[in-house]
Amino acid sequence: MDHLDTIHQIGQQSAKVLFQYNLTQQQFDYLSPAFHDLWDMDEARLQKSALQLLDTVVEDDRPAVLRCWHKLLKGDHVDEIVRVQQHGRLRHIRYIVYPICNAAQKVVAVAGMAENVTRQQDFINYLAEFGQRKDSVLEIVSHDLRGPLAVVKSVAGLIRREVHENTRQEIEHYTDIIEKACIQCTDLIQDLLSEEHLRSPEVYVHKTRVDLNDQIRNVAELYQKGQMVQQQFILQLPQEPLMLELDQIKFSQIMNNLISNSIKFTPKEGSITIRAFQEGDEAVVEHSDTGIGIPEHLLSKLFERRGVASRQGLNGEESRGLGLSIVYELVRLQGGSIEVQSNGQHGTCFTVRLPLYAD
Repeated sequence: MDHLDTIHQIGQQSAKVLFQYNLTQQQFDYLSPAFHDLWDMDEARLQKSALQLLDTVVEDDRPAVLRCWHKLLKGDHVDEIVRVQQHGRLRHIRYIVYPICNAAQKVVAVAGMAENVTRQQDFINYLAEFGQRKDSVLEIVSHDLRGPLAVVKSVAGLIRREVHENTRQEIEHYTDIIEKACIQCTDLIQDLLSEEHLRSPEVYVHKTRVDLNDQIRNVAELYQKGQMVQQQFILQLPQEPLMLELDQIKFSQIMNNLISNSIKFTPKEGSITIRAFQEGDEAVVEHSDTGIGIPEHLLSKLFERRGVASRQGLNGEESRGLGLSIVYELVRLQGGSIEVQSNGQHGTCFTVRLPLYAD
């Protein structure tokens, strides 16, 4: 029994496509019946021109197929997944092919198998996407927990100062526990923000109809009541509601990042101003400060993840280059846009535009 008889018997029983292609005769010595399950192609025509198979390969994958072919001719085996499209149907096909050499070690044929791995590839893609979403959630949540935790720490410090004169040791002890817990949480967040979690975000958005003015007040109040803002804090909001569809949590993240960024780069005697107004069919939020501004050469890199625009704050605060890149992504996910203007040492203004609610 020669090797083709063996391949024939296996091919008759296998769901995989088994084949042997003769380079001298430029046709298939053997092609198993499973071929017709993967390709809607006349076998007689295929024997006349095997290049018809290349026509079914997605154009972007054809260079990879040609590289594999050259490897085979050099005597190397190949194991490759390529995308094949026929009659509007896209499939992922895995090829494992080996060169067949004669006594002179010249490649005279190639033999191997092909199988449909579309389902497996879909699972792999799903797991990769799920992993990206997990990393994105960890990144954003861990980054934006810092603001509220800093407020809690600040309030605990205020309580301690208030009760210090009254020698209420038990309450002082409790506030000490709060501060230590916040430090532990911050350390944990620092650990979570390691390189393995820094992936591109693609997260879900849950929008509800809200008044933009209320959302801005809620975030600003958190900083003002916690005495986190030593700079002058100015809100300029219209009397009329600005109704739009927002993901409230993500909008809070946007504002938290902008405010904390201004605090970091604005001297204590400076000011931070948040202004909201309607312009056409958009709600506009202008967040400006009188801080040290942004050098012109960094402006184009400002929204890049971990880009060269990362800088230490005025008091040496560490920057991981995440805040403004997160702001950019969250604004985009809500159907809005953001731009920045800065004149050297004369402060910075971020302008966020969001679509108004359409009745």
